[in-house]
Amino acid sequence: MRRSIIVSLIAVGCLVFSGCETTNSGTTQVTGKTRSALTEWDVDIYQNPAGLLSWVPDMDIPVKFEEIAKLESSGTTASNSPSAIDDKTVQIVTDLKKRAARMGANGIVLREVNVAEDVIERQSSGYENVRFPDGSIRQVEAPVRISYQRVYKVTIKADSVFLDWNTVWTGESTNSN
Repeated sequence: MRRSIIVSLIAVGCLVFSGCETTNSGTTQVTGKTRSALTEWDVDIYQNPAGLLSWVPDMDIPVKFEEIAKLESSGTTASNSPSAIDDKTVQIVTDLKKRAARMGANGIVLREVNVAEDVIERQSSGYENVRFPDGSIRQVEAPVRISYQRVYKVTIKADSVFLDWNTVWTGESTNSN
């Protein structure tokens, strides 16, 4: 009975800690008029200041746009691979585009990208099989093992915006009054 409880606890612990990556849906603060939903493919990405993310092309930000909401999203990755941080930023930007599209925004303006590094301590314990001198194999309680792992947290802040393509470059209204 005791062994089955411990095995169950170990299994739950493995499930909890096996997903070393997370993406938080973040926060949305609506500041303007929402519109009919679009798809994430309808949402363009702009950066202010330019160069926040090297894989996002630097496009000129239109002169005129309407802010719909302020967005923030974050995620963590426990990989030491440099590409893991890029993969995480792609996931976060995709999340921001989807949220902007649901509000009818056809653009997002990335305002801030932060990457923070932390080290976490992990403890593991359980049972392991041991062969005894008489030839028998029995499970014995394993000592607690401590390991350390780097974790990177990426946070991106952006504005979701609506661009009226008739006025974005000139800033002039198309109304003839």
